[in-house]
Amino acid sequence: MPVITIAGNEGLSIDKKREMIKKVSEVVAEAYDLPISTITVLVQPFPKDNIGSGGKLLSD
Repeated sequence: MPVITIAGNEGLSIDKKREMIKKVSEVVAEAYDLPISTITVLVQPFPKDNIGSGGKLLSD
């Protein structure tokens, strides 16, 4: 049972999360030749003040 974790900044709508999880699950199920029901996707949103990129906080 593959488990995929997607970590990123918060702000995705529930509809966008549904779409992303569906698409990621389809690709991984195809790659592993498994039923989509065996794929688990975890979405970990992080506030912009907990993410740094290029030496700076995203909130800056």
